[in-house]
Amino acid sequence: MDNGKALTERFLVALFRRGKAPYLPIAYLKEQGDKVLSKGETDKLLSMLEEMAAKGVLEVKEDKYKLINDPFA
Repeated sequence: MDNGKALTERFLVALFRRGKAPYLPIAYLKEQGDKVLSKGETDKLLSMLEEMAAKGVLEVKEDKYKLINDPFA
């Protein structure tokens, strides 16, 4: 039985809050997501990151992402 969760903006923001560096690579976000999300949910990661960057929530620098505007604060 699949007890995982869906990928949401709130989940990604939480990952950024607890990240150990200002800019987080996609590999780290995917690895952390794979630990708790339902199978296949991290396949949506890149498109969600791009959407959040377009909204001004994330900054992209050299294929790494930084939370610059927390929509849930």
